[in-house]
Amino acid sequence: MAYVEVFCLLFFSTFIFHLIKRPRIGMNEPPLVPYQYPIIGHTYRLLYDAENFLKECREKYGEPFSLYVFGNVRTFTGVDSTPEVLRNSDVFDHSAGVNKTFPFTDIFEKFTDTKSSYMVRVVHEQVSGKISVYTSRMQKELVSGIEKFIGDCKEPKVIGNIQETLSRIVAKPVADVLLGEEGAKFEDIMVSFTTAEKALDKMRFAPEFLLYIHHSLYKFIAMLPLKVGWNPMTQHRDIFVQRCKPIIEERICQRKELGEKYIQKDDLLDFFISESGTDVVDDKLLNHLFGVTYMLVFAGINYGGRPELWNELYEEQLKIHNESNGYLSTEDVNKKMVKLDCFLKESFRHSSDIAMLPHTVVSNSYTFSNGTTVPKGRDVYLYSKDTAFNDKLYGETSNEFQPKRHITSFSNGKTVHSPATKVDRSFITFGGGKHACPGRFFAVNEIKICLHKLILKYNIRTESDKVVPSMKISSIKMPPNAGLIFENRN
Repeated sequence: MAYVEVFCLLFFSTFIFHLIKRPRIGMNEPPLVPYQYPIIGHTYRLLYDAENFLKECREKYGEPFSLYVFGNVRTFTGVDSTPEVLRNSDVFDHSAGVNKTFPFTDIFEKFTDTKSSYMVRVVHEQVSGKISVYTSRMQKELVSGIEKFIGDCKEPKVIGNIQETLSRIVAKPVADVLLGEEGAKFEDIMVSFTTAEKALDKMRFAPEFLLYIHHSLYKFIAMLPLKVGWNPMTQHRDIFVQRCKPIIEERICQRKELGEKYIQKDDLLDFFISESGTDVVDDKLLNHLFGVTYMLVFAGINYGGRPELWNELYEEQLKIHNESNGYLSTEDVNKKMVKLDCFLKESFRHSSDIAMLPHTVVSNSYTFSNGTTVPKGRDVYLYSKDTAFNDKLYGETSNEFQPKRHITSFSNGKTVHSPATKVDRSFITFGGGKHACPGRFFAVNEIKICLHKLILKYNIRTESDKVVPSMKISSIKMPPNAGLIFENRN
């Protein structure tokens, strides 16, 4: 009975609060789309019909426009205003936007106080900047993972959860880059890498109706486990320490013995040890190394295909395979896999979320080029589908899957293509501006090498022989819940 009374009290207080607190929009702010119910606002339609609803709002009210969602005003930018958000990272803070409803930063604060700007520099310099170092190692681990988790497939084999299978395959090369060969050999570390995200999902238990009162109340309830000492990442920290502490101790010992003669290893663990500036292996160092490593795990582990395109892609990959004698170089991956790269970019475009990347205005205000102004504290979401399927950018065929659309042919026979790693106003899968994803070069290379091996070895099709559409959860796209059939080409 007490729980019912508390719920009723919360609901009643919410109702009264929102009768008093009507959203107030300034004169020059983006238009607030009218809504019927004072508390619900646009929440229901955004949750259950985001694709059609956002399209209607964009067509009727232009861009940017605002919605009343979970008791707060959210502004959505379109194809013209989105680049302004991505260019002005000093005004629009993505980390602040995410942390309002999911305490990612707070979870890792227990382990490390490392700033996101530092992690961006590390990925840019130590990962993307060393692709040529990692290519051969990545190739070896991907082949091993494909053999282990997919197998020979002399008889057609159905893999139901392809996303999970690919995560397991990708985990090993990611671990090799993060922890070196010594750390990547442990199976429980691989399992930890692929299940850590599920552990964080346990933090999403707070009821969403609390957002109607205020996002700070929702976050307070979500943070309660952390306040009483329970952190979903603790068990992963224990696995990391058990496996990696001996490696860390050995490397620090070598540094002491060799001094300036010590040659730093090509993995992030050794880099972070060097950056720490300490030779004492205590809980502080172990927590820090775990924190920075697993912050990168979430960015490094987490592909699509259309069966009728495999044969054309197969011809390109077979030619590259024969020319390289089966051993890919960085040049093979970057310069020769043109069709595969364009196929990948088109796949990224079609798998784009409907709306994504929440940003919070951290300056006093921002005025868009069309004259509308968003105030400090406003959450701004990128209506990414308006960019990904815009006729102004991609022509009347914008809704069609055309992997060759990113290749331009000239009358003199020369062809150029727009690579999957290139970010511009027409392609925002990896963000944009100076904060565009720094790991995209590594990620795209890894996916291309993996697809290269898969295409050469297997015929791949869906169980229905048809393209299965993505699942949609509000404005987010999820991989389809359908199996793939793998069959050995030979």
